[in-house]
Amino acid sequence: MPPFNAERRDRLADAAIEILAREGARGLTHRAVDAEAAQPPGTTSRYFRTRDALMRGVVARVRALHFADLAAAPSGRIEPSAIAGHLAAMVRAALTVNRSRHVAILELFLESTRRPVLREEMVATRAAQIQLMRDIHTAAGLDLTAERAAMLVSAMTGLVHIALTTPEAIGLASPDDVPGLVRAIADAVHAPAVI
Repeated sequence: MPPFNAERRDRLADAAIEILAREGARGLTHRAVDAEAAQPPGTTSRYFRTRDALMRGVVARVRALHFADLAAAPSGRIEPSAIAGHLAAMVRAALTVNRSRHVAILELFLESTRRPVLREEMVATRAAQIQLMRDIHTAAGLDLTAERAAMLVSAMTGLVHIALTTPEAIGLASPDDVPGLVRAIADAVHAPAVI
């Protein structure tokens, strides 16, 4: 048996992401991942022994890729508009170059409603995403409460989900229309609370 290879594990997880995006959770099998990744039969089951382990592996890979994107935010004292620009670029990427990943995330969240082990992973992912959004703002010298960070993550997630599934419902003709929507969301969240 060949030694464990982290790069191969990532390639298998990437193949699983493509399968989730294209075929949904029902299409995600060890055999399908082997074929998608052009690996010998049994390779995926060596790295992910069970279907739950495969799903958790996909969550870990999606989280690593997604958080690497989020962490690339501007740092230092900047205006909120710079953060909005970064978020708009992320949403545009979610609809274009990272489309498969974000469709797979949708599938994982839906699947987590039926699989308690996966639900724990997705709750942890969302909590980490909210904290990272706070960290991005703190690095920019902005104080974003946990509640406002949750609002921003919820709004951005909703925007991505709608734009991936029913863009016409929000008048999104192309990913180029994203910046205005993101800026409106960010402005609403960044605005001081009205008492």
